[in-house]
Formats: sequence, structure tokens, C-alpha cells
Amino acid sequence: MKKNSVEKKSGGRGALVAVAIVLLAAAGAAVAFAYASLKELWHEQCVLEDVAVQVTVHDGKLVKGDVVADALGLRKGANLAEIDFAARRAEVLSRYPAIRDISITRHLPNRVEISIEEREPVARMNVRGHKGDTGKVVDTDGVVFQCRRGTGLLPVIREGQAPGTQPGKQLKGRALGALRFIEACREPDLQELAVLEVDISKPDYLTATLGRDYSTAKIAWTGLENPTDATRGDLMHRLANLRDAMRSELGAGTKVWNARDLDNPNNIYADKKEIIR
Repeated sequence: MKKNSVEKKSGGRGALVAVAIVLLAAAGAAVAFAYASLKELWHEQCVLEDVAVQVTVHDGKLVKGDVVADALGLRKGANLAEIDFAARRAEVLSRYPAIRDISITRHLPNRVEISIEEREPVARMNVRGHKGDTGKVVDTDGVVFQCRRGTGLLPVIREGQAPGTQPGKQLKGRALGALRFIEACREPDLQELAVLEVDISKPDYLTATLGRDYSTAKIAWTGLENPTDATRGDLMHRLANLRDAMRSELGAGTKVWNARDLDNPNNIYADKKEIIR
């Protein structure tokens, strides 16, 4: 009698377990079905039906917003939930050097806002022997890109050999030194130097054409090949000495200035003769 009772209890428990498993399976299937339905509904809400309304682009002057939006995959029928914005952003930055940064903001479920930060040209780029405008410019980060609009009055960095630093690349060595030289001459107390052009073709110094009187200045400083914030002080000191020399009686009629003495930045030499480069 006891044995049969135990067997009946055991069988009852087994049946309950089986029922519980079936119920759990059914509940799991229901949850999965509900999740799939919600996911499908969510995806439907993320579809771009009207790009002009659902996509806002704050663009600049060099790269139009619709070009960037298309490159990001933001076109009619696209699903925002399926776009890898990080990968697309990196691709756009690589393709368009004139763009410094892109900010992408999702407004769920089906709106997106794009802000484009463009680079600001601070100098034009050219090569020795080339008189025409290459259209290449460089920003303060040293990144070269294409821009012809409103750049005609910018000073020129003239590299030694064609084709020079290409768009999308960063200036290095003396080319970067020339950029820092131009930026330093924009300081309020040095603006009278009025740099027109900086030739970097010589291996150990820069040759600058100064708009103040169209004289030429040969200059070098500690850190010319690898300019940093730490070496900027030497450059500023030499430029101040050059400015003071140009203001002095010695400056009248001087055609060539020499500020290449690395051992003594106070030594500024003047040559009254014309120079042929």
C-alpha cells in the first residue's frame, strides 16, 4: 500500500513538472513573439519617409549638407535603426578632409540631427616653381584640404617639390614649422611683419617674404623640424628681435634679414643687397 502511494505521488509530481514545462515553453514563445512584433513595429517607426523633414543638417560652406546626409546613408527608405553611424561618420571624415568634425544626434524614433564643423584655412599651399593657385589650404591642425573661396589673401607655404602635401594629410617637419611661423606672426605685436609667403625648400631654415617692405627673412629656431608649445618661446623671441631690427635705423633699405643663429637668438644680420632665389 505504501509503495503504491509513493508511486502515485511521484507520478503526480511528474505530471505537474511536465505541465509547468509546457506552460513555460508557451510563455517563452509568447514573449518571443511579442518581442519580435515589438521589434518589427519599432523598425517600421525608424524608417525615413521624408528626408527633408526627418533629417536636419547644419552644414557649412565647403561641403553641402545633402552630400553628407547621403554619405551617412540618410536617404528615403533607409532605416535609422540599421545604420552604423560610427562607421559612416569615420568614412565621411576620411572622404572629406574639409570637415573637421561631425556631430550626430538621434531623436527617437525617426529623426536625426547632423552638425558639420568645417576646417578654417589659415594658409594656402603651393610648391616651388608653381605660380598658379593649387586650391590647397591648411588649417591650424596642419590638415591640408581644398578651398578656393575667400583664400586669396592668405599667406602661402611653398613646399620644395611637387605634388606637395596632399589633401587629407597633415603637415610635418619644416612645413609644419612654416605654419607655426605664420601663426606666430599673427600675434598683435608681430603683425607688422605681414608674412606673404614662407618657402621651406632649404633644409635647415625657412625663407619668408615679408609684406611690410617685401624684404626676405631667413629664419631658424630650436624646434623648426618638430615645432611644439615648448619650442614656441624661441620662435617668438627671434621674431621679436627681427621686428625690432626692422624698426631700427638698420632696417632702412635692408633687403635680406638673417635670423638663423641657433646659438644666439639676439643676432640678427642685415644685407642691403637684393637676393636672387
